[in-house]
Amino acid sequence: MAINLKGYRITVLCEDMAQFDFLSSYAKALGAENRKIFKLPAYNNATVLKYYPNAVKDYRRFSNENIVLMVMIDADEKTILERLKEFDEKLDIEKARLNQSTRLSNEKILLFAPIRNIESWFHYIQTNADDIETKTDSSGKIISYKNQYKNQDISELVKKLKEEICLNRLPDNTPASLRHACNELKRLNN
Repeated sequence: MAINLKGYRITVLCEDMAQFDFLSSYAKALGAENRKIFKLPAYNNATVLKYYPNAVKDYRRFSNENIVLMVMIDADEKTILERLKEFDEKLDIEKARLNQSTRLSNEKILLFAPIRNIESWFHYIQTNADDIETKTDSSGKIISYKNQYKNQDISELVKKLKEEICLNRLPDNTPASLRHACNELKRLNN
C-alpha cells in the first residue's frame, strides 16, 4: 500500500497532544508537509465528538481538493465499534440506527479509536506484547500505559508501524483498534 500525502492538506481532530503528535508524524511519514498539517481545537472525547460534524462538513465543502481529515478519540472503556457508532450518530442518527455508513467510500475521512488511549498502541508497537487491550495487573485492573511514553520521541514507533506492521500481514496479537486503524489507511488510496 504505497500512500503519498505530498501536497495534501491534513486536518487533525483529536483529544490531546500525544494523539496529534502521532497522527502528524504518521502523515509526515506518508509524505505530508508539516506546514500543511492543522489541528482543530479539541481537548477531550466530548469535544472531538462535538466538532466532528463540522469538520466533516468542511471536508465535504472542499472535497475536490487534496485534503484528508484524521480523527482520533480514545475508546476508553468502550469497544472500537461503540466509538465508531458514536461518530456515525453525530453525522446521521437515522443511518447510524440502521447500521449504515455515514462516510462515503471515496472520502478521505479516517477514524481512529485506540483502546483506552494512544499509549496502548505505542506499547504494542514497541513490545509486540499480547493482550494489551485486556491485560490486568495483580488487582484485576486493566493496565494503562498512559504515563510510560510522556515526552518520548515517537518517530521510531511511527516508522515501525508504517514500515513493518501496517504494510505486512498483521500479527494475530495486533490489537483490534490498531487493526482497524491500519484498515482505515486504505481510504487514502481512493
